[in-house]
Amino acid sequence: MQTGNSSVHDEVDASPLNALTYFPATAVCLWENLPQVLLGAIFFSVACAPCFALFVLGFPWVALLAGLVIAAPAWASLLHYEGYLAQGRVRSITVLLSCFRRFWLDSVRLSAIAVAILAPALWWVAIGGSAMGNAALLLGIAVVILGLLIFATVLLYAFPILVLYDVALTVALRNSVILSARHMANTLGLVALAVLMTFALYYVHTGLLFFLPAVYGLFVVNNCLVIIGTPRHTV
Repeated sequence: MQTGNSSVHDEVDASPLNALTYFPATAVCLWENLPQVLLGAIFFSVACAPCFALFVLGFPWVALLAGLVIAAPAWASLLHYEGYLAQGRVRSITVLLSCFRRFWLDSVRLSAIAVAILAPALWWVAIGGSAMGNAALLLGIAVVILGLLIFATVLLYAFPILVLYDVALTVALRNSVILSARHMANTLGLVALAVLMTFALYYVHTGLLFFLPAVYGLFVVNNCLVIIGTPRHTV
């Protein structure tokens, strides 16, 4: 992965994880660190509570803004915290709070890029598309869905690269685009896992929303460690 004149591969050690041990190693890590993962889940749920409340009250755009300034940095903090767990280290819950401040600006910028690009399409679907007929509305919805999928896969790499390897935002974003396309099987696997968890929320119980993001975050972190390697300098 390119980082200017050098690469992240030059700065990391070989990871003990690989494609064969990825799922069992992540499952073992989840089981052994279940209390810590629960603490991370609580932190992330509390951070997302204002966004959920605003959306339910009928303020979707305000909820989106709250997601940018609160939920996105909380997700970055959760991934950083779970980076310790994935490497067999346990840290205090205070790491989540300190990392929230540390990664706040880059997390907001990273999420704002996707929102800024998708916002016109979302606005068109919500207001303009319906006035132009069903065909235009369906086209707008298709563009939004495709855009969300593309940016979601990019962010699946950008956030862990940003918080695990302490690189610049532009470096994390550029390499996330490269890695998401180069490791298509890993990317599709993470997307499929997100779909399965969504089905679990719908068919099992919506209360799983409290715990599943933290579980998913651990898979995202380990996927990044499989592809790039463990940071030489501990996260």
